[in-house]
Amino acid sequence: MPLRLWIVGYAVQCGAHMVCVCIEYRRRNQRRTEGGRGGEGSSGPSSPRDLEEGGGGYDSEQSQDEEGTSVAKHLESANTMFSFIWWIIGFYWVSAGGPALTRDAPQLYWLCIVFLAFDVFFVVFCVALACVIGIAVCCCLPCIIAILYAVADQEGASDEDIRQLPKYKFRRTGEDEKLGGDVSRSSGGIMTECGSDPPHEQALPAEDAECCICLSAYDDGVELRELPCGHHFHCACVDKWLYINATCPLCKYNIIKSSNLGREDA
Repeated sequence: MPLRLWIVGYAVQCGAHMVCVCIEYRRRNQRRTEGGRGGEGSSGPSSPRDLEEGGGGYDSEQSQDEEGTSVAKHLESANTMFSFIWWIIGFYWVSAGGPALTRDAPQLYWLCIVFLAFDVFFVVFCVALACVIGIAVCCCLPCIIAILYAVADQEGASDEDIRQLPKYKFRRTGEDEKLGGDVSRSSGGIMTECGSDPPHEQALPAEDAECCICLSAYDDGVELRELPCGHHFHCACVDKWLYINATCPLCKYNIIKSSNLGREDA
């Protein structure tokens, strides 16, 4: 088996890959340098004559740069395909002549084994790394979001802050309207503030007579809590939310800042 020929081909494709990398690096470095010089110098030609004289040179240099880039990309693509086919050929030669090669040329045989194993290890490593990253993103993303949410500046409200918010008792003003089948729609109601004398009442239309946290319609006699922004929710729902985050679930209005401003004004 011509393993020496395979080793030479392997070295040639490695050298061609290095040449392509060097060409791409020089092209990007040159473009970055020219961009810096262009920013420091004048923004464009000073006269139509300069445009006619310099335009052709610029276009020719740009076309040469693009042509060199396309040649390097085509060469790199061909080299990648060649390396894949050459690896299969080497694997076939080593597998077919294994017993004779281990007896007649053991050093050459193990050298080819090392080259083949290096390519396999590199491919397996890249695939395994991509799979690990994908699994980590899919499985650990909720944990990452929770950690970022905990690290973020989220201040909860205290019992005193929550008790200062007005509490209301909801009272239905009419029967539910049947829309068809078992589906019904609430006809609205009145919110009566608890502990106020005279009682302060607010009328709620049917579309506002529900809690936006639990997405349930207000039942007759349920206790509600109204935030300074005017949004209202079930007491149990919004109190749990405010202990974690002292902002309105709908408009993100901060109740702590508003209470502090009220105290300063007082």
